[in-house]
Amino acid sequence: MATRLVTRARLRAIAPWAALSALWLVTSVAIGLFAFANDSERVTIGAHAATVSPTFDGHATVDLGAVLPRLRIPAHNPLGLGVNIDVQETDADNLTDLINRDALIASQPDGEIARIQQVVQDMAVDDGLAGAGSGLLVVVVVATLWAVIGARRRRELWHLVHGHERRIEHRAIVVLVAMLITIASIFGPARMRPADVPPTEWRPLAELLPEIPLDKQLQGVEVASGFSTTGGVGVIRTAVDTYQRSTRFYGQLKDRVGDVADEIHQPGEGQKVAIQVSDRHDNIGIDGFAAEVAKAAGAKILIDAGDDTSSGQSWEVFSINSLRQHFKDFKVVAVAGNHDAGGHVENAMRKNGFTVLDSKPVDVEGIRFLGDSDPTKTGLGSADQPGDETTSEQSKRLADIACEQPEDKRISTFVVHDPSSFADTAARGCATLLLSGHLHRQVGPESKVVDDRPVTTYTNGTTGGAAYAFALGYTLRRPGEVTLITYQKGQPIGLQTVTAELTGDITVGAYTPLPS
Repeated sequence: MATRLVTRARLRAIAPWAALSALWLVTSVAIGLFAFANDSERVTIGAHAATVSPTFDGHATVDLGAVLPRLRIPAHNPLGLGVNIDVQETDADNLTDLINRDALIASQPDGEIARIQQVVQDMAVDDGLAGAGSGLLVVVVVATLWAVIGARRRRELWHLVHGHERRIEHRAIVVLVAMLITIASIFGPARMRPADVPPTEWRPLAELLPEIPLDKQLQGVEVASGFSTTGGVGVIRTAVDTYQRSTRFYGQLKDRVGDVADEIHQPGEGQKVAIQVSDRHDNIGIDGFAAEVAKAAGAKILIDAGDDTSSGQSWEVFSINSLRQHFKDFKVVAVAGNHDAGGHVENAMRKNGFTVLDSKPVDVEGIRFLGDSDPTKTGLGSADQPGDETTSEQSKRLADIACEQPEDKRISTFVVHDPSSFADTAARGCATLLLSGHLHRQVGPESKVVDDRPVTTYTNGTTGGAAYAFALGYTLRRPGEVTLITYQKGQPIGLQTVTAELTGDITVGAYTPLPS
């Protein structure tokens, strides 16, 4: 005789667990969604502190305060998920500086978009966990009450309810009406009052600035109507002009890499390529060019020799976010420069998964690195402030560490910001290739033999095209340079520079073999 898989006894045994599971799911989703819809996070975005809140209107909306109009653009996310960004304080000295800075950052938004997406994802995960925990608590309370009441008392209550149907129905209706009145008294007044202001009307940016041909990225931007919009047309026009000049220059620069790709040295079998950048000084516009050069060279490693920012302030982490986004599939080895001092930049590097050198030898992709961040602190336009040690002291200390390594673990690549910090290691011959930045001009490669071991020193020019400590702009202030380094079996065997000229042209240097 065949045994039935579904029996009444089995259903009775499964029913409580199914009910508890359904209760947990419904409660978790309801509480999680409610928490997510009302959540917000204060973060640094671009040059501002800002509060990010999820919405379900399908747009990314930027609230720029009382003077400038709100902007929005379709988010193209599932379930109509959008985001509201309430832009708050900044350290900009004046409105013109602020507008130009924001427009330039907006012209290369990938890093900040990724940052906002990460913030929203973190909120969703946190609220989801909170919902799941709350749902579990509800299940535990219900299950406990169910067990405490017991089967006998539950049967008595069941018979009581069915034996006094009319009385119970009347009481249930009274309780339900009381609950509805309570809910209405809490939430109703705000809904019944007429709005003091009309709903926001949105105008396409192209309608506001008909005399300016907008690029594809700006076609979907809408501007909130009102006094701040009409009164700030001049400011908006300046921002749009700065934005488009930046995207045009750096976009064309990126596109021209393909024209010189056949001049870029290609790695042989078993070889690896790294790309070195330094002294970007907030110029995230150059990142697309650098990433395209790396792609053309087959590079998989990024070596960052520091000064990614101009003053090391917390708002400047957009520079690190941009670098991570453009080189998201790369292993990144980095040090902070004297203009990155203060801890914000190094913290952002670590959060983005960079290997930040800190005076300990480390192997990355089979290459043995050693280095450290610059000990000096220099603000934008301010004098150097000494740190815990001088560059001379750092040079001696790092040389001792490098020279302690056994021959089979010799330092392949030594990375610091200031070339003064690799002087002692180079003189003692304890590393094969020593890299730096800081000078904003190329020095080397210079090779020599110390104790029968090859030593090459090299200083990369400013990748960001920086004049002094400032590079953020819609064009370069001086040529922007990146350097390609070819490795074989973990040892450097060649260098090649690729330079973005002020004219927008690209110059590819000759491939220089290194002594082995």
